[in-house]
This record gives sequence, structure tokens and C-alpha cells, in this order.
Amino acid sequence: MSEGSGPLEGKLLLTIREVAQALGVSRMTVYRLIRAGRLKRVYPTPRSARITRESLEAFLRSLEEEAKPEGAGRSVVDRAREVLRRFGL
Repeated sequence: MSEGSGPLEGKLLLTIREVAQALGVSRMTVYRLIRAGRLKRVYPTPRSARITRESLEAFLRSLEEEAKPEGAGRSVVDRAREVLRRFGL
């Protein structure tokens, strides 16, 4: 995929659906990650919740850090790397 052609390229705020699609999880899982404090939700307008790009990047990097000491969760790390690469993060 060429640089600048990713669906999330250049976006600072992402919808719940975009985050779920990028991570390959359900919207409910994204909401759980928000409640757990793993993703940061902001409200650019009173009724439109968004996830910050910075928060998503930090979450993906934390997955890699968590998997390093144990050596387990290889598929999670591989998925995180794939998402980072695919969406230019």
C-alpha cells in the first residue's frame, strides 16, 4: 500500500467503527477498551465521540510491550504491527 493511501491517513480523530475495523474487533470491544482506560475518547461535539489517533497508537504499542516479557501473544503483536504498517501509524 502506498504512503498516503490508507483509510485513516491524516485523521487525528477516529470513529468507534474505524477503530474497531482497524483492530479487527467489535465496536463493543472498543467500548470496553475505553472503559478500561486503554483508549481515550473525546467529544469534538456533544454527541460525537471519537478516539484520538495518539491513543490508538499508544494502545497498539502497549500490546507489543506487554507481549515481550512473556513471549506469548504473538498473534496480538503481529496484528498490532500489521495495523501500524497498514494505516501508516
